[in-house]
Amino acid sequence: MISRRDWFRRTGTGFAGLALIDLLSRDGYFADDQPGAHFPARAKHCVFLFMNGAPSQVDTFDPKPALTRYHNQPYRGNTPIGSNGRPVGNLMQSPFPFRRHGQSGLDISSLFPHTARHADDLCVIRSLHTDTAAHASGCIQMNTGSVQIGKPCLGAWLGYGLGS
Repeated sequence: MISRRDWFRRTGTGFAGLALIDLLSRDGYFADDQPGAHFPARAKHCVFLFMNGAPSQVDTFDPKPALTRYHNQPYRGNTPIGSNGRPVGNLMQSPFPFRRHGQSGLDISSLFPHTARHADDLCVIRSLHTDTAAHASGCIQMNTGSVQIGKPCLGAWLGYGLGS
Protein backbone atom coordinates (compact mmCIF):
# COMPACT_ATOMS: atom_id res chain seq x y z
CA MET A 1 0.00 0.00 0.00
CA ILE A 2 1.41 3.38 -0.97
CA SER A 3 0.59 6.67 0.70
CA ARG A 4 -1.45 9.37 -0.99
CA ARG A 5 1.64 11.60 -1.10
CA ASP A 6 3.67 8.86 -2.80
CA TRP A 7 0.84 8.22 -5.29
CA PHE A 8 0.84 11.90 -6.31
CA ARG A 9 4.64 11.89 -6.58
CA ARG A 10 4.63 8.83 -8.82
CA THR A 11 1.77 9.89 -11.08
CA GLY A 12 2.76 13.54 -11.28
CA THR A 13 6.39 13.11 -12.30
CA GLY A 14 5.72 12.07 -15.88
CA PHE A 15 4.39 14.15 -18.76
CA ALA A 16 0.92 13.19 -17.50
CA GLY A 17 1.51 15.58 -14.60
CA LEU A 18 0.94 18.50 -16.97
CA ALA A 19 -2.52 17.21 -17.85
CA LEU A 20 -3.30 16.61 -14.18
CA ILE A 21 -2.34 20.19 -13.26
CA ASP A 22 -4.64 21.52 -15.99
CA LEU A 23 -7.53 19.32 -14.87
CA LEU A 24 -7.10 20.39 -11.24
CA SER A 25 -6.93 24.05 -12.31
CA ARG A 26 -10.21 23.76 -14.20
CA ASP A 27 -11.83 22.31 -11.10
CA GLY A 28 -10.68 25.33 -9.07
CA TYR A 29 -8.19 23.34 -6.99
CA PHE A 30 -5.63 26.16 -7.14
CA ALA A 31 -6.94 29.38 -5.57
CA ASP A 32 -6.47 32.46 -7.72
CA ASP A 33 -5.86 34.74 -4.73
CA GLN A 34 -2.76 32.93 -3.48
CA PRO A 35 0.55 34.80 -3.73
CA GLY A 36 2.54 33.47 -6.66
CA ALA A 37 -0.51 31.80 -8.24
CA HIS A 38 -0.24 30.88 -11.90
CA PHE A 39 -1.31 33.32 -14.56
CA PRO A 40 -4.16 32.30 -16.85
CA ALA A 41 -2.90 30.19 -19.72
CA ARG A 42 -2.49 31.96 -23.04
CA ALA A 43 -1.70 28.84 -25.05
CA LYS A 44 -4.68 27.18 -26.70
CA HIS A 45 -2.93 24.14 -28.15
CA CYS A 46 0.04 21.94 -27.40
CA VAL A 47 1.81 19.71 -29.90
CA PHE A 48 3.72 17.02 -28.05
CA LEU A 49 6.36 15.52 -30.34
CA PHE A 50 7.16 12.04 -29.09
CA MET A 51 9.85 10.90 -31.47
CA ASN A 52 10.72 7.39 -30.38
CA GLY A 53 13.46 6.23 -32.71
CA ALA A 54 14.03 9.76 -34.00
CA PRO A 55 17.43 11.48 -34.13
CA SER A 56 19.20 11.90 -30.82
CA GLN A 57 18.61 15.04 -28.75
CA VAL A 58 22.37 15.60 -29.06
CA ASP A 59 21.90 16.07 -32.82
CA THR A 60 18.70 18.15 -32.72
CA PHE A 61 17.88 20.55 -29.85
CA ASP A 62 20.35 19.74 -27.05
CA PRO A 63 23.97 20.59 -27.90
CA LYS A 64 26.66 19.02 -25.73
CA PRO A 65 29.85 21.11 -26.00
CA ALA A 66 31.76 18.62 -23.84
CA LEU A 67 31.32 16.00 -26.56
CA THR A 68 33.34 18.24 -28.87
CA ARG A 69 36.13 18.40 -26.26
CA TYR A 70 36.10 14.63 -25.72
CA HIS A 71 35.37 13.58 -29.32
CA ASN A 72 36.76 10.13 -30.19
CA GLN A 73 38.04 9.51 -26.65
CA PRO A 74 37.05 6.32 -24.80
CA TYR A 75 34.00 6.50 -22.57
CA ARG A 76 35.01 6.35 -18.89
CA GLY A 77 31.64 6.60 -17.12
CA ASN A 78 30.04 4.38 -14.50
CA THR A 79 27.87 2.43 -16.97
CA PRO A 80 30.18 0.34 -19.19
CA ILE A 81 27.34 -1.48 -20.96
CA GLY A 82 25.08 0.26 -23.47
CA SER A 83 21.88 -0.87 -25.19
CA ASN A 84 21.51 -4.53 -26.15
CA GLY A 85 24.44 -5.46 -23.90
CA ARG A 86 27.04 -3.82 -26.13
CA PRO A 87 30.08 -2.19 -24.54
CA VAL A 88 30.14 1.58 -24.78
CA GLY A 89 32.75 2.78 -27.28
CA ASN A 90 34.30 6.16 -27.95
CA LEU A 91 32.48 9.45 -27.50
CA MET A 92 31.32 11.31 -30.60
CA GLN A 93 30.41 14.94 -31.13
CA SER A 94 27.36 15.77 -33.17
CA PRO A 95 28.17 15.97 -36.88
CA PHE A 96 25.53 18.71 -37.20
CA PRO A 97 26.47 22.30 -36.27
CA PHE A 98 24.25 24.20 -33.83
CA ARG A 99 23.30 27.87 -34.03
CA ARG A 100 21.25 30.12 -31.78
CA HIS A 101 17.91 31.20 -33.24
CA GLY A 102 15.24 33.78 -32.44
CA GLN A 103 15.22 36.33 -29.63
CA SER A 104 15.35 33.46 -27.15
CA GLY A 105 18.67 32.24 -28.55
CA LEU A 106 17.43 28.66 -28.71
CA ASP A 107 20.14 26.28 -29.91
CA ILE A 108 18.89 24.29 -32.92
CA SER A 109 20.99 22.09 -35.15
CA SER A 110 21.33 22.45 -38.90
CA LEU A 111 18.96 19.47 -39.26
CA PHE A 112 15.99 21.80 -38.73
CA PRO A 113 16.50 24.98 -40.79
CA HIS A 114 12.75 25.58 -41.26
CA THR A 115 11.84 24.81 -37.65
CA ALA A 116 14.58 27.19 -36.51
CA ARG A 117 12.59 30.12 -37.97
CA HIS A 118 9.98 29.46 -35.26
CA ALA A 119 12.43 29.21 -32.35
CA ASP A 120 10.56 31.73 -30.20
CA ASP A 121 7.35 29.69 -30.51
CA LEU A 122 8.97 26.47 -29.26
CA CYS A 123 9.26 25.07 -25.76
CA VAL A 124 12.23 22.72 -25.51
CA ILE A 125 12.54 20.81 -22.25
CA ARG A 126 16.09 19.71 -21.52
CA SER A 127 15.70 18.69 -17.89
CA LEU A 128 14.19 15.22 -18.27
CA HIS A 129 16.10 12.27 -16.90
CA THR A 130 15.24 8.65 -16.16
CA ASP A 131 16.18 6.00 -13.64
CA THR A 132 17.32 3.64 -16.38
CA ALA A 133 19.69 3.60 -19.34
CA ALA A 134 17.30 1.47 -21.40
CA HIS A 135 15.40 3.39 -24.07
CA ALA A 136 12.05 1.55 -23.78
CA SER A 137 11.69 1.90 -20.01
CA GLY A 138 12.92 5.52 -20.25
CA CYS A 139 10.07 6.25 -22.70
CA ILE A 140 7.60 4.65 -20.32
CA GLN A 141 8.92 6.73 -17.41
CA MET A 142 8.70 9.95 -19.45
CA ASN A 143 5.01 9.32 -20.15
CA THR A 144 3.93 7.84 -16.81
CA GLY A 145 6.48 8.78 -14.16
CA SER A 146 7.50 5.14 -13.63
CA VAL A 147 9.72 2.65 -15.46
CA GLN A 148 7.17 -0.10 -14.88
CA ILE A 149 4.42 -0.89 -17.35
CA GLY A 150 0.83 -0.40 -16.17
CA LYS A 151 0.75 3.18 -14.88
CA PRO A 152 -1.64 5.77 -16.39
CA CYS A 153 -0.11 7.92 -19.11
CA LEU A 154 -0.94 11.28 -20.66
CA GLY A 155 -3.55 9.75 -22.99
CA ALA A 156 -5.30 8.08 -20.06
CA TRP A 157 -5.47 11.34 -18.10
CA LEU A 158 -6.78 13.24 -21.10
CA GLY A 159 -9.41 10.57 -21.79
CA TYR A 160 -10.48 10.65 -18.15
CA GLY A 161 -10.50 14.44 -17.86
CA LEU A 162 -11.97 15.37 -21.22
CA GLY A 163 -14.12 12.33 -21.92
CA SER A 164 -13.69 9.88 -24.76
